[in-house]
Amino acid sequence: MSAAVKPVRWGIVGLGWAASDFVAPAMVKSPGSEIVACLGSTPEKTKAFAERFNIARAHGNLNALMCDPNIDAVYIALPNAMHHEAVLAGARAKKHMLCEKPFAMRTDHAREMADACNKAGVILRVAHQIRMDVAVTRAREIVQSGRLGQIVAMTLERTSAMPPRKTWRLDNSQSGVMYDVGVHLLDLVQWVSGQKFVEVSAFTNPDRREGHADDTFTVLGRLSGGGHAQVRATREVPQGENNLLIEGSDATLVTSPLRWVKEHVITVRDKNGATDERFIASAAYELQVQAFEGELQGKRSNLADGDDAAYTVAVTNAVLQAIQERRIVTVTA
Repeated sequence: MSAAVKPVRWGIVGLGWAASDFVAPAMVKSPGSEIVACLGSTPEKTKAFAERFNIARAHGNLNALMCDPNIDAVYIALPNAMHHEAVLAGARAKKHMLCEKPFAMRTDHAREMADACNKAGVILRVAHQIRMDVAVTRAREIVQSGRLGQIVAMTLERTSAMPPRKTWRLDNSQSGVMYDVGVHLLDLVQWVSGQKFVEVSAFTNPDRREGHADDTFTVLGRLSGGGHAQVRATREVPQGENNLLIEGSDATLVTSPLRWVKEHVITVRDKNGATDERFIASAAYELQVQAFEGELQGKRSNLADGDDAAYTVAVTNAVLQAIQERRIVTVTA
């Protein structure tokens, strides 16, 4: 890191497992970042987090943290339904922000958040960190190069077996595997393909119509280029494939598992045979922090911006409507 470039001074709002287990350690590891303030749901939690990561200031409320002149950027990892208020507060305080996904619960809120940051002149990025994986980035490059031809179909899944839900994650209005993982996949299909979802159908288990936070989520969508995309996220399959399949008119791309392994392989099959490319599994959270540091230096990264995220919120809400009404729904941005 150049001596002329000072570390990004971070404030963290929301001190749950995403912040404590993944993002804060990535910030501590990076010479380009420094955590200078934090805010949790209780004074006790805030104090404990500050002590664990040697943070100078433990704030008592959102406004105090956002108005702290020693903070350059804020990482927002609050419960999902609280992102709207926090991002608007950050825009008013002229703070750059990295907001956890899902960006917002409502499409109009997402648009308001993105517009507020654009008007305030602050950088807003959304933590779809799977974009940072080198193999996923390479898959996007191959698709964008035209090597596969016209995209006919995409399949993307992400599986795990997770502990029982508790606290706000029992609330299906802001949780469930759709929000935990599914929104990542909706974003990735669009980012990798360069196309938008325009129509979707979906269902879940347990059924969201009965008020449950879902553990398995499946979406079938039509993309703006005419191809089809199938997305599945589940907390019920500990040994899933976790791969990406993209079938085109000229070639097919398939990855090896993109989770729980040390190496990723991309295979492209065309009329001349198959070729493989191999990649060491990426430290996605560390790459995400480094990418945001670069954003503040004027280097556009792969991180999703407010406009990307607002459209993904629109897709997510079309999915919710499809689940509720058991029909195909057009995405309305």
